[in-house]
Amino acid sequence: MDSKRDSPKKDSPYKYLTIITQLAISTVVPIVLMLFVGKALNYFFNTGPIVMIICIILGVIAGLRELYTIPMKMNKQSMEYNKRSQYEYEKEKEKENKKDSENKNEND
Repeated sequence: MDSKRDSPKKDSPYKYLTIITQLAISTVVPIVLMLFVGKALNYFFNTGPIVMIICIILGVIAGLRELYTIPMKMNKQSMEYNKRSQYEYEKEKEKENKKDSENKNEND
């Protein structure tokens, strides 16, 4: 039996660092970007702070949306990987059982 297959997979700490960094960047960038867009629109159209406030609110909504969708995508990928791994494990066990039964029949 393969000991790598039976032991739980150990994740690298860098994996979690990249996930946290990705979440932080994808949350902050839309807010800052919309802040600059709002300031530029205020400058060109002399509208006062209302356009900048609306743009910041849109940036916050976009950032929160990304904060929700990224973990959902990761969860979906993880579930697909686990299903695929389980299927491969079951096929491997089936082959082992078949070999064992053949060996047992040969010995009889």
